[in-house]
Amino acid sequence: MEPYHSDEEVRRPSTVHISSPPSDPNTEEPLSVTANDNQTTTPEINTGFPPHTTNNQTTTPELNTDPPTSTQDNTQDNNALTTSSLTTPTNKVHVTECATLYSILMACITSSLLVIRADFAISGNEKISKFWRLILIPVAVLALAISFMLKPRREDRYYKSCLYLQYLLFTVVPEILSIVGEHFATSAILKSCFELFLMYPALFKLCMILRSHIAKLPDEDLSEFLTQDVVKGGVIIGMAELAFLMFASIQCDGNTDDWKQCSRTLYSQVGLSGMVGLYIIIKLVSGIVPKLVLEKHTISLKRVAEMRMNAEEIAQCFGLAIAACCALYLLGNYGSEGDFGDNAEKQFMLVLTGIGSGCLFLTAVWKGIVINRETRRGEESQSSSASLEVNLIEASSLWVYGGVLTTTYNSVICIVTAVTLDEYYRTLCNITLPIVVLIYAESFFCQPRRRSPKDIWRLRLHFASFAYISEAALAVYGFRKEKTLTVVAGHVFTVTAQTFFFHQGLKLRAAIGRLPDEELEKFLVDTLFKGGFQTLFSILFLLFRVSRCLFEKGSMEECMNTSLCSMFISIYLLFWWGTKSIQGSVKSEWQRDLNLSIEKIARMKDISARRGAAGVLQIVTGFCGIFLFSTISAKKVDTTTIFVIGVTGTLASFGVCCSEIYSTSKAQARMTELSDSGRATERVTENEEPVEECSWVFEGVSFLFTSTYSFLCVCYAVTLDGSYWLMAYIILPMAFISWAMVMCSRPKRTGSSYNMFLYFHFFSFGIVGEVGIAGGMGWVLNGLFFAICVFAWGFAFMLFWKLRASAAKLPPQELSEFLCQTVLIKGAAAMGPMFFFSFETVSCFFGQDFNINNGQCTNTAYAAVFLSIYFALLTIVSMTNKSVPKSVQRETAWELSAIATLNLKWWQQLQGGLMAITVISSLYLLSWLGVASDLNILVGAFGGLGTASLCLATLISAIMLLKTRAESGEGLALGTLENLRSVRAFSSNEVQDSAFVAALV
Repeated sequence: MEPYHSDEEVRRPSTVHISSPPSDPNTEEPLSVTANDNQTTTPEINTGFPPHTTNNQTTTPELNTDPPTSTQDNTQDNNALTTSSLTTPTNKVHVTECATLYSILMACITSSLLVIRADFAISGNEKISKFWRLILIPVAVLALAISFMLKPRREDRYYKSCLYLQYLLFTVVPEILSIVGEHFATSAILKSCFELFLMYPALFKLCMILRSHIAKLPDEDLSEFLTQDVVKGGVIIGMAELAFLMFASIQCDGNTDDWKQCSRTLYSQVGLSGMVGLYIIIKLVSGIVPKLVLEKHTISLKRVAEMRMNAEEIAQCFGLAIAACCALYLLGNYGSEGDFGDNAEKQFMLVLTGIGSGCLFLTAVWKGIVINRETRRGEESQSSSASLEVNLIEASSLWVYGGVLTTTYNSVICIVTAVTLDEYYRTLCNITLPIVVLIYAESFFCQPRRRSPKDIWRLRLHFASFAYISEAALAVYGFRKEKTLTVVAGHVFTVTAQTFFFHQGLKLRAAIGRLPDEELEKFLVDTLFKGGFQTLFSILFLLFRVSRCLFEKGSMEECMNTSLCSMFISIYLLFWWGTKSIQGSVKSEWQRDLNLSIEKIARMKDISARRGAAGVLQIVTGFCGIFLFSTISAKKVDTTTIFVIGVTGTLASFGVCCSEIYSTSKAQARMTELSDSGRATERVTENEEPVEECSWVFEGVSFLFTSTYSFLCVCYAVTLDGSYWLMAYIILPMAFISWAMVMCSRPKRTGSSYNMFLYFHFFSFGIVGEVGIAGGMGWVLNGLFFAICVFAWGFAFMLFWKLRASAAKLPPQELSEFLCQTVLIKGAAAMGPMFFFSFETVSCFFGQDFNINNGQCTNTAYAAVFLSIYFALLTIVSMTNKSVPKSVQRETAWELSAIATLNLKWWQQLQGGLMAITVISSLYLLSWLGVASDLNILVGAFGGLGTASLCLATLISAIMLLKTRAESGEGLALGTLENLRSVRAFSSNEVQDSAFVAALV
């Protein structure tokens, strides 16, 4: 679950004074921000108090107080703007306090501990005291912190009394009840005294100080802080993340008689929730820090690459790295089963949690003290000196030494493996090899302009000590183990492949060194280090999944499948990072030739056979990666299946990499030819023509999906085998979204032949499938359900027919954006999670020897189907919203300011409540993926409730969009749309409901 971030979101300045032209006092317009899509900035590591930015962009808006003077000025392309434009009316009402409902909700969450302690004091139930209290503590602490930020300017006695009462019910009363439940034990009294007289008062004092600082913010900054940081980042996203982490422990407790069998999950969940909650609180606090002061204490990746940092900054980066590794370890062990093997294992997890949380907390407190001191001295007015720095053309030599150390470690492990013939060292060498290769590659490319003979020989010796020695040791191990030369031949082939990549790497390194200084800095910062760190953390997470298996099963042999899945996925990640590095070796104006535009993909024209094959190989790699990730924790999986799928994905990713090498070589040769001939080397690219209809290829893929579903339904009607029924419903959401994409892919096609094709497509998908299901279940018992399903399919077909007619009336550019961005990209993005959910069900069946009738995978199957339905319906909501002109979209879009104050229209309140039910249902269902157990009635109840809620929300969205479009007037809306777009674009505080909830789910 990734947090939603709007692409047009901007970082607020410390103070903004806005003047604007007169406007209609009856019209309230939100802040309008139009940013340059091509804007790129140096990514930053947030150390301490992260700034509220999106995609690592920091934009200072310039005020546009002049009204438009001509139509020509108003219709200019937004991408041509070099600065942001902001227009706001004088009657803009800022949010200075959030709705009371949020305060009541936070108070209920904090009071949950009181209920648990009261039950413990009365019944003495140890489970309630230890299990539920640990689960709820991170959520309650975050809720208490949010409570003090919701209404910072309320100083009346009534409201402050409510805050004091909430604090007492959260701290004092539960501790007294805890002492009673422990029968006044000395240890309980001492613990409660420490918390009541030291820890809780310090927390309360800190909250009051922060509340006073928040109250002093200007209205603009306070409104932005409450809407973006508190409501969106804290209440909606933060609470949803912690709620999801809670469900795994609750679900584990519901399937075992002894809660101690959930100790691994419980402690990993509590530790991870504590670190996540602490990070959210730090983000909330950072929202009140002036921007210029915050930027001075933000260490950029450029400085990390150069290792040009003082002792304080090095300690800061080191502490954050430790905290990240601890969080990844806890995340890797999240969902593990069983009790701890011994106290040492339990203490290790507790100590690791304490170290990670302590590093994060101490770093934040330390930087907070420094920032507060500088803010009081007024140093925030000083400009940053980053603009005076020279371009980064090579990284620090410490990264080279790090590469030497890691490759030496790998060679030593391989030699020990050959000497001892221990399978443990062989497995250790395999699972850590991707990390070694990644760090070696970073050390290889970090100094690309050093090309003297001495440097080249140093690179060759480094490669030989890494590849040749390691593979020779493994060849000796294989020969001694298997007593055959086949293993030796395999290692010879591996060395040959590594030598090929090394020579290609030398060419790539030389091409990178020839880049201009600005683009070389961008490559080193964005591609090499930022992409490398992201890949490294992903591989570490996979490595910790292997450690989780070792803790559960205690044997490397039983974790062989997990280690194989981890190794192959890590290889895919390395190839992906290598592909990005290859593309980054070409000048930016030539990189368009290396990638296919979405317009060409939509038309499926002007695509060479090589690029088409590379696209197919990318899809194959994605499927293999999704399958392996879904089976990484499976109870029982055939090793041969994992090996075949892993090798297939590896060969596919290797083919993609070779294709990129070929494309890059052609582009570089072309650049050299133009440079030698004296012509300009800048590449002038033409804009793609708008897309009016998508290719028939997508219709063919959709027809394949829908025909597969219908075929499975017919097989179920003939054989009455429940496996066909289950597989049909697993594939149903994917078939439905592919059918929806086809219905919208050619909206201007109104001929009778194409309409007959749509009718036939719908009949073969919806009607035939329902007839097959009804025939298998029995017409008498299933007659009413069959009639309801047929009516629902007919209503869906009518809705999409209206959607086609609405999209056909869009202007050419908006129609192209609708087809490319909404139908194709969002449709494909929804298909990825659907395949993952389906593979989770398949991996569960692997553990049950594909015994579908025992019901042990029922919960996983139902959860996967309902989650896939959610993604399908959310994609339909997005299609519905984008099928109308942008002027209509603005009238029905949600504003964060309205969400903060709950000043919503009646239908938005209803739709928001329905989507909240869907979010809660999806969080609960996610915790059931991969769980082998009988049907839990809550799974079906939550799934059905979430589906019904989302269907109603979809219907409300479609009705209100059509109603708003009819009221605005078709001709007027289309005639003045271009004039309106340049004056009033989407606000940073406006969010589309479908996209927002889709990001949460």
